[in-house]
This record gives sequence, C-alpha cells and structure tokens, in this order.
Amino acid sequence: MKQIGGYFPEVELLPEENHFLDSLCPEGGELRYLMSGRCANCLALKDNALRDKKKVAYVPIYTCETVIAPFVKEGYSLIFYDFKKDMTPVFDPAVLDKISIISICGYYGFSRYDRAFVDECVKRGIAVIEDTTHSIFSGDGVYPRCDYIVGSMRKWIGVAAGGFAIKTKGHFDVESAPIHDEHIRMRTEGIKELTRLSHEEDSAENAAKKKAATDLLWNAELLLRQIFDAQTSDEASVNIIKHFDFENLKRTRRENYAYLLEHCPESDKFTVVFDELDPETVPSHFTLYVNDRQAFKEFMEARGIHATTYWPVGPEVDLTGHDDARYIYDHVISLSCDQRFKKDDMQYICDALKDFNS
Repeated sequence: MKQIGGYFPEVELLPEENHFLDSLCPEGGELRYLMSGRCANCLALKDNALRDKKKVAYVPIYTCETVIAPFVKEGYSLIFYDFKKDMTPVFDPAVLDKISIISICGYYGFSRYDRAFVDECVKRGIAVIEDTTHSIFSGDGVYPRCDYIVGSMRKWIGVAAGGFAIKTKGHFDVESAPIHDEHIRMRTEGIKELTRLSHEEDSAENAAKKKAATDLLWNAELLLRQIFDAQTSDEASVNIIKHFDFENLKRTRRENYAYLLEHCPESDKFTVVFDELDPETVPSHFTLYVNDRQAFKEFMEARGIHATTYWPVGPEVDLTGHDDARYIYDHVISLSCDQRFKKDDMQYICDALKDFNS
C-alpha cells in the first residue's frame, strides 16, 4: 500500500551550500542554528528580555503549545489575539499600550496577518518575533521589519535538529545552551532507521521496526518538552540544512498543492482552508476543515495517507468567547504535499477524498 506522509527520511544533499538562511539574515544581524524551533524562540526571548522590562507578549490563540512554552519559560505575561475562521489573525489596537513584543506567524505557508498593525507595533517600539516554521519558504513568509526570525526545519526535511534564529539588528547578547546529546541521539537514530527501512520490502517485521523507530522519535519529542532551553544544534544537522535542495522543495510543494486544489472534489464533509495558491506561497501542508475529523483520519490512515492535526488546545489557551478559533481547533487537519511525492501521489489523495465523499 502506498504511504504518504509521516517523518522525513534522509536524502542526498547538494555538494554546494544553498545559503538559504544566510540570505534571510541582514548585514549586521546574526544567524544561529538551534536544536529545535522552541529552542530558537527561547534564545530570541532571552535576548529580547535584556531590554524588555515589561515582558508582555501578544501571541496567537491558535498555535502549538510548544510555541507558547518558551514565553512562559522566559517569564513573559501573555495576551492572546483571536482568529477568523479563514485563519486571519484579529489584532486588537487596544493592546498596543500594554504589550512589549508580538509573535506573528504565516499558517501553513500562507501569511494573512495585518501588516499595518505590525507596522504600528514597530512604530511604538514593540519587538516583533516571527515564527516562520510554516512560512520560511514563502516569498512573503518573513515580515521585513522583524526583530527576530525563528523557526524549525523539522516539518520540511529529515533533520535531527532543525531550529534557527536570526536577530536582524545586531548580534545576540546571550549564549546558546549546550546541545542535549540524548535528544539528538534519539532523533538521529530514529531518522536513520526510518530511512533504511524505507528502502526495504513491506513486511510484518518491517512494520514493527518502523513502529519502533517512530516511537523513538515521539519519545525524543516528549523528552524535548521537558528539557528545552536555548540549546544549540549539532554539526550534522547544520550541514543538512546548508546543503538541502530547497529550490526543488519549493517547486515540488507548489506543484503538488496546485494539483490538489485542481482535483480535490467539492464536498459537504470537508472544505479546503486555503483555496487559492498565490504566487508567493510555498505551502507546508494541504489543510482542510473536516466535519467528522476522527472518521476522516481513520479513513485516510487505512489507505496509507497520514493525516495530522495541528494542534491540540494548549494548557495556556482559553477558548471561551473565541468561537472561530474553537472551530479551527475542532476541525482542522493536514495532508502531505511535500517534495517526497509526485502528481500520482496527489491523485491518490484526491481519489481517497472522493471515496470519503461518497
């Protein structure tokens, strides 16, 4: 059976450096490689706190708990901004006198936040940190006046440590923490094993080994939630990021997403969240709202199509009075459209969507 989605394996790298992240770092700024995206957030927030005595952060109510965790860890008070059902952030001008830093994000590659509001934040001296984990490859995926650009490559490629942080004005005034050897060992071994198994024939033994490798990677994630700080990356991960073929990644993802948009059936059981692919966007996933998400997930998984929910509601989030945000959390699910797959794989997804529809 065809398998679509899941953890990324290792791939052949380019002999030359791509200079992709370097190109996003302004002259006079600094780029650092970190162990994960939350480690990158930690580094940026530690650095910002040296000049921020108020430490009140304006953060998205629809987000991953691992994005919020660094703010909590570094002692920031939180004010949440709301969302429309189309994943457009709803900023409240009344908070401008209260906050000292705003966290923005382009969801699934699509940047829909109000840049005029963020411009006003800059005008008032409010720091801007953009988590580009979903939008790093989109042409408009980085707000040009950011103070900090953070993110992770783990949702894009097979890499043990995927974090990166850019300070756009000057160098970081805090040191990175030492790498956590056990976490990196678990991530590295899990990815290598899944890469090896991907070249073998399907069998019960192969499936059991894949499950063990997947469990190892999940246990590495659970460990990271306990030990994360501003840990640096390992050399092997930095080398992968510097030599990955990101041009092919961008091209293939756009082609796959466009194919899915064209051939996805209309349905009263699900809707496409981003139903147009603008010239700037490189999508991270093909994201849907599904009426019965559990039934959809089971249906797709039975056909080898991995369907992922980003994200469960985090412990800091209260959805009372935030009906659109609650709808997003309750109905959103994502399918893969990444560089591992071609048009026949996208057609396989569309066929499964048609079957689910009927």
